[in-house]
Amino acid sequence: MREVKTQSKVRRDGAETTRRRIVDAAQQLFLANGYAATTIKEIADAASVAVQTIYWSFGTKAALVTGIRERWLAQAHTGTRLEGVLAVPDPHERLVAAAAFMRHQWETGADAVAIQQDAMRADPQIRADVEAVLENRSRVLAPIVRPLAPALRDDVEPGEAVDIFIALLGFEIYHELRNRGWSAARYERWLIRTLQESLLEARPDPPTDRRAAGVRG
Repeated sequence: MREVKTQSKVRRDGAETTRRRIVDAAQQLFLANGYAATTIKEIADAASVAVQTIYWSFGTKAALVTGIRERWLAQAHTGTRLEGVLAVPDPHERLVAAAAFMRHQWETGADAVAIQQDAMRADPQIRADVEAVLENRSRVLAPIVRPLAPALRDDVEPGEAVDIFIALLGFEIYHELRNRGWSAARYERWLIRTLQESLLEARPDPPTDRRAAGVRG
């Protein structure tokens, strides 16, 4: 029985290693040549597997884009990091945590997002899949902002706050600023400031210690 379990584990590990090689090869070729121009045969050759192995493992070329995205999200520990943001109670500090979260997401996922955006233009199936992913992204990120309602600026409604938050966290803004020479750290600082100024009332000034200021009563 132990031998059967060992053999089964070896097969699973081998299959997972093969899947990783295929995803690695697909990502490199999609980035270099574009999604539409890359063939399954080229991916198979780069991964040192048979063409049929890719079909057995993924089914379609579009599924490789999904595999690239899912690997990015797993390697970025997206779920765990999001839970950390949601655990921050202070409104200003929660937005600081949200900005750090998004910087990490885009730094680790820029290639995956670029591939996804390119593939959307060539494959309606991928476009529909990405639209569903983006809709789910909005649902997942909205709970960061909704509890902040008591701290919002007077001229910002809760629903509007969610819309602003989602828009400012978009990849397009990150990509544009990085292309203009901004560092990831500068992007994060800008995002913190912009989120706080756009959504929240300013923090009240700390009380002045009259004695420390040298003022006599």
